[in-house]
Amino acid sequence: MSRTRVLIATLVLFASLTHVIRAQVSADVPQQYRKLFYYSADQRKPYQKVLNGLGIATSQVGRSFALIAGVTQYPNFPVLERDLKPAQVDIEKLKSYLKDQEYFDEIVVLKDGDMNLDTLNYFLENYFPEQLRKSPHSRFLFAYSGHGYAESTDPTARGFLLTSSATSKTDPLNRIDLNVIRSLLTPDIDAAEKLLVLINACQSGAFLGRNSFGANPLGPGDRGAYAILASRKTQLSLSMSSVGPGSVFFEKIFAGLNGIADKSPSDGVVTYHELDTYLRSEIPYVTNGTQLPMEGDISRDGSVGEFFFLNRNRQVQLGNARTWNPGSLVTFGAEAGDIFERGQSAFREKRYGDAAKAYREAGDAGNPTAMFNLGYLYEKGMGVSQDYQQSRQWYEMAAAGGNADAMGNIGFFYDYGEGVPQDYQQAVSGMKREWRLVAQMP
Repeated sequence: MSRTRVLIATLVLFASLTHVIRAQVSADVPQQYRKLFYYSADQRKPYQKVLNGLGIATSQVGRSFALIAGVTQYPNFPVLERDLKPAQVDIEKLKSYLKDQEYFDEIVVLKDGDMNLDTLNYFLENYFPEQLRKSPHSRFLFAYSGHGYAESTDPTARGFLLTSSATSKTDPLNRIDLNVIRSLLTPDIDAAEKLLVLINACQSGAFLGRNSFGANPLGPGDRGAYAILASRKTQLSLSMSSVGPGSVFFEKIFAGLNGIADKSPSDGVVTYHELDTYLRSEIPYVTNGTQLPMEGDISRDGSVGEFFFLNRNRQVQLGNARTWNPGSLVTFGAEAGDIFERGQSAFREKRYGDAAKAYREAGDAGNPTAMFNLGYLYEKGMGVSQDYQQSRQWYEMAAAGGNADAMGNIGFFYDYGEGVPQDYQQAVSGMKREWRLVAQMP
């Protein structure tokens, strides 16, 4: 074989491998936008195989596209408010999850300074509508995490997302109107078969205009476009260390996708309505009712089909996906987080024995909140025999992990002499530790 033919064959092989690993961004994309592609590869075959295995789709399945947007740095804010670390975690987890667990073919990320009206306009009104039209039966996800606000609590009040150049959390200049975002999404709604919007921002409920619901088939041909917003127009969107390092909204989304939300029926996929039902139950529970997510149909004429994700645990069990591990972004590991969520679900359903088992597993894996919850079950004798000594031991491990409630409960044990000799000095010490830790919390 001539050197020329060898070179051509080598180039062809390299091109095919590049397509599998990371397809080249189309030459039609202007240079300034190419850097924003986090991932681009056609993965219809493995995704279709998974769906066929679940009995959902036997015909060709379209591609999966995502636009992840968010702001993690606000350099013009006061020094202590410039870094929005939960948004950073949300973005990194979304990138990892959509690529490795959901088989998304193209993922574009608009972060910090790149999250502006120009880039949103290009991708939402030009690039993605064209890609969606080229691939029938495709799904599109728009996800955002960052600061936002509404002008008032009036039902017609406008809502906004703050850009990285904002100077305050209610900056009237450096912002993007949620009505504009919704308008920019119109071509994607028209072109996608299934579309979902997820927005984590304070008062993000201002995005919605109307709510309506249709039937919920999953198969190709049934169109649907929905939105889930982290909070109502009058509420803040929270982050809580007891829930995870990201926002409460996205941490609970990832928890639901591990299989807990897959209930109606439990068929290997988590539909929009299943996820929404889980979030509307779970987020108010962990925030004591201070954050209530909102949802709505954003299609032109009412949705029939609905967006869906894969049940992560089911896909791992079937060998269709690897165990998801976002690494250092999760303080106690993804697996421990999943087990802890199963414990939470069992506790709310009053299956205390199952809750205790899950809390023990998650506690052994290093989750301080699971340790505290198991200590509580031992203290009350719920699902386990009442045992103050076991309770105190789990509380102490939780306290060592920084759980303020556990420190306070240890103080009460010494105050009342439950499982330990009554010792008021130790009681006061435990309570002071709790107060100090709480005082340091944001």
